[in-house]
Amino acid sequence: MTVSPDVKDGATRFGRRGLLTGGLLTALFGREAVVPPRAEAAPNPLDAPWVRTAHLLRRAGFGASPAEVDQFTAMGYQAAVDWLLFYDNRPDAALKKLPTFSFDTKKREDLKRWWLLRMRYTDRPLQEKMTLFWHGLLTSGFSKVNSIQALEEQNEFLRTNALGNYQTLLSGISKDPSMLHWLDGNNSRKRSPNENYGRELMELFSMGIGNYTEADVKSAARAFTGWLVNKDYSAVEFRTREWDGGEKTFLGQTGRWDGNDIIDIICRQRATAEYISRRLFSFFAYRNPRPETVSRLADVFTGSGYNIRMVMREIFLSPEFSSAQAYRALVKSPVELVIGTLRTLELDTDGEGLAYQTRSMGQDIFNPPNVAGWPGGPAWLNSATWLQRVNYVNSVVVKRRGPDGAVLAMDSGTSTPTGLLQQYISKLVDGQMEGERRTAIEAFALAGAPATLTPQFMNRQGRHLVYLLMAGPEYQLA
Repeated sequence: MTVSPDVKDGATRFGRRGLLTGGLLTALFGREAVVPPRAEAAPNPLDAPWVRTAHLLRRAGFGASPAEVDQFTAMGYQAAVDWLLFYDNRPDAALKKLPTFSFDTKKREDLKRWWLLRMRYTDRPLQEKMTLFWHGLLTSGFSKVNSIQALEEQNEFLRTNALGNYQTLLSGISKDPSMLHWLDGNNSRKRSPNENYGRELMELFSMGIGNYTEADVKSAARAFTGWLVNKDYSAVEFRTREWDGGEKTFLGQTGRWDGNDIIDIICRQRATAEYISRRLFSFFAYRNPRPETVSRLADVFTGSGYNIRMVMREIFLSPEFSSAQAYRALVKSPVELVIGTLRTLELDTDGEGLAYQTRSMGQDIFNPPNVAGWPGGPAWLNSATWLQRVNYVNSVVVKRRGPDGAVLAMDSGTSTPTGLLQQYISKLVDGQMEGERRTAIEAFALAGAPATLTPQFMNRQGRHLVYLLMAGPEYQLA
């Protein structure tokens, strides 16, 4: 198993210790391993306050260091939820950090780097996580949009409205230059309305398949005619003469509807409340929620006037979110893995290479595979992406050197290798590792270990312990 193409140790490419680690990973986990389901009678790990808080910070952000989990646990769970949700009046450290980096505004990779750095350093993790969610739902990308500025502006729009009113979000994205190009709205005229945006608005952005007819698609297409984008994406213009102002029947209602009217009608549909609630819950809690869960969230969506923040609060405070079914139930996306590892280990970065890492694992931000975004879930894992995920963990844990090394972040109060191993398991995988995997890792960690910790042990074997845990199946799940 070749873990890194540029790490050399004598005649090997990864070194003796690395080969042992790689072989152990293959033997323990396989390349597409997932954590086996817990027995139904097993205790719920989320009953422990520290574990529940760590779970919240993984889902409502990108993970956190053990010290940060301690701070949020002391705050109390509901207070932690509200701190994450109500960030509008709180300064964002990312905005202070970003000016210290150099960006080339003409390079696509630097736009990706800029956003990944925001995720790494933000004090508003839920805002960035919501922006990532909307980026995967209300998709646009470089495969069709040839403007860095336009996609940056769309990203800022999604960030600004991340937890706001869903009708406002849909109305704004309908007039967004990137979206108008992405779904051909800029080519939709009174004499030849284009149906792409109207169809995807209903199928992917609001109600879902089965809740509209082809006649509704045609009426929506007519309503959204008249919008034009100039060649450099810098201006959007509505030309009344290109708009079809005739009478239209849409979802059973008849009038001289324009695009805003269509969105208003869509948002009043129960199907929209249920669809958006299901998408949010599936992204932040677990897939395939029960109908009664979706119905309760849909009631909040409608009752709050389409307020996404209130739906998210209901999700985070729900018994389902803190149930055993939700624990480590989602495969970390490449962005979650890359950024979460840096945040968990409190590692600094200038962002160089981060976009390459997420792309090699299957998530090229600002360039989703199609209008449906990334499929997510088990689709994140295959033989190629699994190896890339393991390689990435190796690059930031084993290869990295210096006082901010991964193993130095969690050794406080520990004086023995056994204690260090227990602390790593507790802080990196919530103490949730038993059976053969734990036995094998203990044997690896303690073979030839000194009675008390030494700098040499910490710098070599300690790093490989962190690597084994972070490359293993427990850590690869959110």
